[in-house]
Parts: sequence; C-alpha cells; structure tokens
Amino acid sequence: MEDRLVQVRLREGKKPQRFLLPDEFDVEVGNWVVVQDEEDEDLGTVTAKPIPLPLEWEDVELPEVVGVPDVEEVEKTVQVRTEREPDAIKIAYGKVREREMDIKLVQARYYQRSNKMKFHFTSENRVDFRELVKDLAHEFHARIEMRQIGVRDAAGIAGGYGLCGQELCCSRFLKGFDPITIRMAKDQYLALNPSKISGCCGRLLCCLKYEHETYVDAKKRFPKLGASTRYEEKQGKVTGVNIIKETVTLLAESNIFEISLEEFKQNHPAWRGPAKASQPGPSPTQPDESETETEEEVLIEGAETEKVQGSLTELEEKDKSEVASGRSESSGKSRRRRRRRRKPKQSNE
Repeated sequence: MEDRLVQVRLREGKKPQRFLLPDEFDVEVGNWVVVQDEEDEDLGTVTAKPIPLPLEWEDVELPEVVGVPDVEEVEKTVQVRTEREPDAIKIAYGKVREREMDIKLVQARYYQRSNKMKFHFTSENRVDFRELVKDLAHEFHARIEMRQIGVRDAAGIAGGYGLCGQELCCSRFLKGFDPITIRMAKDQYLALNPSKISGCCGRLLCCLKYEHETYVDAKKRFPKLGASTRYEEKQGKVTGVNIIKETVTLLAESNIFEISLEEFKQNHPAWRGPAKASQPGPSPTQPDESETETEEEVLIEGAETEKVQGSLTELEEKDKSEVASGRSESSGKSRRRRRRRRKPKQSNE
C-alpha cells in the first residue's frame, strides 16, 4: 500500500487540513490520529476517506500522520480543549491587563505531548512579552510560546459571517492570503466605501481578488468612465457601466440613458475598445485625469472623498505590510514550504 492523502480536523469547528498518511496506518472517517503540526504533535479527527496521493502532490512537502492515540489520550485531549484552553485565555488576559500590554489574545492551544501552551495574539506594534511568558509559565507549569499573527489570521481563527451572509472565507477554505488593493475594487466598479469593501478583520475584502481578472478582461470591451460621447444628437459622457448586464450609462444634457453595449457600439462604429479609434465617425474620447478623478468620487458613498480615500489607502498599506513582514501566519507557511521544496543546484564538478 502506498502513501495516501487524508483530511484531518485539529479543532472542532475549524477547516480540515491535508496530511500525508503513511502506508502503515489504516484509518477511517471519525478516527483520532496524531499529526505533526508544525514543530509539535497534535491530535485530530479524520474527516474524509483517505485517497491515493495525486501525482501533482508527490513533490509537495506535507505534514504527516505520525501515530494513532489510545483511548486515554483522546479523553484527556477532549478535556483539555473543553476546559483548560478556555480557562487559559481568561487567565492570560488577566496577566496582560496587569502588565498593561497592548495586545489582543486570539486563542490558546495546549500540546500535551510536549507540555507546551501556545498563545496566538495580534498587535499593531512589536511587543516585548518576556515577562508575560514568565508569568504564564509559572501559572500553567508548561513551556509557553507567544506567536504574533495578522488580523486576517485572527478572523479566520475566530470565525464568523461576512456581509454576503456566508461563513468567512478565511475560516472556511482559504489557505493563504494575498495583498488586496483598492484598484481591485475600482476595476469592479464597487462603491469605495470602507464599510462595504472591508471585512470584519478591518482589512479589504479577500473576495475582491476572486473575480478581479475577469472584470479586467471584460472592461476592455467597455468605454471608460468619463469618456465623451454623443447620443440622440446630445453631447454627453459615460457615467457608468454594468459588466454583468452589459449596459452603458450615459449622461447627456441632464438626461440619463442606460443602453446596451451593443447599442453603444452601433452608435459609435469607430469604437473598438479602450484605445482611441483612428477611423472617422462619432467616437468616445478618453477622459483626462481630472475627469477620471471626478467619476471615482461619484463611486464614494456617504463620506468625504479625501477622508474615505485616506482610510482606504491606510487599509491597503496595512494589508501589504502585514503580508510582506510575514506576520500573516498563512502566508508565512506558504513561503516556508516553497523554500523547503527548492532543490539544491547541481555541481559542475
């Protein structure tokens, strides 16, 4: 029997993770297994029937299932997770308040095989927690590890529901985080309102990236906002486009018209896309810089332009710095895995 791929859930309510199942273990759905979780061994339950290791996964360095626990260890693990870990968070919060530290604890995890308690926390700044570690080690009689994570990782751990009514992507299926930019929202003609394009973590919505490339490709078939045009013998300009409905909204002499993209092309036979047409005939011209800024202001709802733009830029910069610094735990795992997979260069000797 060859190595297989198996999904294991380490904590109740959390998304399953993929592990390599060596051929010496035979497990079924619902069985408890011991896995190598980063540098520690942890227990979890099998959530799906093991499958043969796909060819595309053969070169991926996966964490492994390293054993099967006995009944006593399983019972102790359940007790620790339902009693000790929740109590640990409360006690640790008390110590944090005593020392007036500017951190927010997210979760506590106890690894009984190595007698280690790991705390995940968020903070806007670097934190010296050496004295706090001494306090916690004395309180729990265990090794203490403090790990700073990003706010998006924290949201994934806490869980919840987004504006769409669905479970948070970061807690349901996302394996890593990519930088999200304001440009992604602009390319999809979304209202640049922080309350509508930011998640419960306070960062720009991860889902802004999902369909971004599709919208960028689709926009090539539409005129730009602010482009001058002529419709029904009236001079006007493009004030909006709807890529889903394939319509173009025009403002001509105080009249608003919503026409199909096909009708727009028929009225502008020389127009062949975003580039200026060289053929004669009525053709929308590209807006200058001031016109573009004006149209972007129209997209902003319920706040002053400069204030909202500054808030959005701050969200974008925080997101970029968090991913770049490796504070995001998920992105850090991806980078570490890629480094391990690099093969040594062949010697010419």
